[in-house]
Amino acid sequence: MSRKPHRWRLLVLFAVAARAAATSLSSLRGGGDLKYDVVVVGTGLKESLLAGLLARHGKTVLQLEPSDALGGGTRSLDLQTLADELDGPNAKPLSEPKLGRASDYLVERAPKLFMAAGKQLQLLIASGAWQHMTPPGFKRVQRSLVYRLRADGNPDVHRVLANSEDVVKTRMLAPLEKARVLQFFHWIERYDEGDAKTHATGPLSKKVLNLHKMSAAKFLAFWELPSEASQMIIRGMALHAGPAKALKKLPAIELVRRLKRYKDAYRTFPHMTSPYVYPVGGFGSSLAKAMAGVLEANSGGSEVSRPVASLLEADDGSGACAGVTTADGAAIRADCVVCAPEHAPSAEHVQRSYEVVRLYAVLAHPPNLCKEATSCQLLVPAAHTERESDIYLMAVGPTHGVAPKGRWLVVASAKVEGPSEGVDALAVAKRELAAVLPLLKPSRKLFAEVSPIYAPADETPDGLQVLSSCDETSYFDSVEADIEVAFERITGERITSIR
Repeated sequence: MSRKPHRWRLLVLFAVAARAAATSLSSLRGGGDLKYDVVVVGTGLKESLLAGLLARHGKTVLQLEPSDALGGGTRSLDLQTLADELDGPNAKPLSEPKLGRASDYLVERAPKLFMAAGKQLQLLIASGAWQHMTPPGFKRVQRSLVYRLRADGNPDVHRVLANSEDVVKTRMLAPLEKARVLQFFHWIERYDEGDAKTHATGPLSKKVLNLHKMSAAKFLAFWELPSEASQMIIRGMALHAGPAKALKKLPAIELVRRLKRYKDAYRTFPHMTSPYVYPVGGFGSSLAKAMAGVLEANSGGSEVSRPVASLLEADDGSGACAGVTTADGAAIRADCVVCAPEHAPSAEHVQRSYEVVRLYAVLAHPPNLCKEATSCQLLVPAAHTERESDIYLMAVGPTHGVAPKGRWLVVASAKVEGPSEGVDALAVAKRELAAVLPLLKPSRKLFAEVSPIYAPADETPDGLQVLSSCDETSYFDSVEADIEVAFERITGERITSIR
């Protein structure tokens, strides 16, 4: 009985807050002049997560989507809508007997798997995404894999070695090589950055490794790991995508933190068989909606179909950004404006970095060589494909709510290294992603697109934060890095300050 009045008071407070938010937003349509701490233009993956983080940090945030669809450039589409967007006037009705119903698919543009440990998990929880996207929630990804060419020149796919059991079972290493890797893994698992007793290399060894004063290259050389295992550890576990010589400048502690993050992710949830997790339906299907709830609960709001016409300049004549003017004449003042690159108010605020090609494939089988995985991430190192940059592949299906039973949805992506102007997107995909095409045969349907990747211009007005496009990688590291930098610039604090 004593809880009833308290519960009713909460309901009244929530109703008042919701009504106030609705009233404030409706006044925008009439050209009212409102003030927020932050205006976020765009509802893509990065914009939505950053909006939620800022709101949970105590900022009043208004999120505007210029188009009529939530999710922006990373939205999820049904299969027919994807075909219509990519094939344009040439799009034809999809064959239902061959593919199933188009509405049973949710294809996320620029999908990202995230590591179920460390900053990435913290970011999703701190932003409110984890709580507000459940249900339907998040599902484990079954396999983490790496592609390689064997000595005989034939392609092979291996599970990323992450623990002692993996090392014992693998046929990739000889018995003596396994012993070295087992010793290395035992030390990594035991290592505690804050406990000097764990820094010695073994119970009988007096050698102490100061990871803050040695390079990653020197650290790996100390353990004398076999080449195959070393490459898998560097690329598959640490997700180090740079050239090997870059390890000479990378502090060993950064490498070890990444290895421990990979290993720790296996212990975050029961029955993890890879460190990765992916939301049901993809981020594009529900993240923006979830963040709208977070914003409203924190005195902010969100609106769809609100194009931005221009930036407002500060009254002091400094040229700093002081808000935005919408296409219907509303002046929205803010201490900071954040925008997706495709919604930058001026072309001068962004610069084109490179192009990415993405291939969307519908299969009636898991990707070939991928261990019959119901879902997986596959890294394809450039060294095994005669390319300058890596290829990324992720496969998901009915478990993650993106395809009907008996179908797999595969997205392969890479930087475009050859000419693309005047070349059909599917032709570009077949050229740039040639190494993974045999893994997709036979396929029920293939779509492709070539997209520019934009970054903030070297100089932008004070008070304007332009985020970069989602890149070609299939994992979350670049998203995490971009959001961390933007959050700290806006608040002066790290994301760890959110509770």
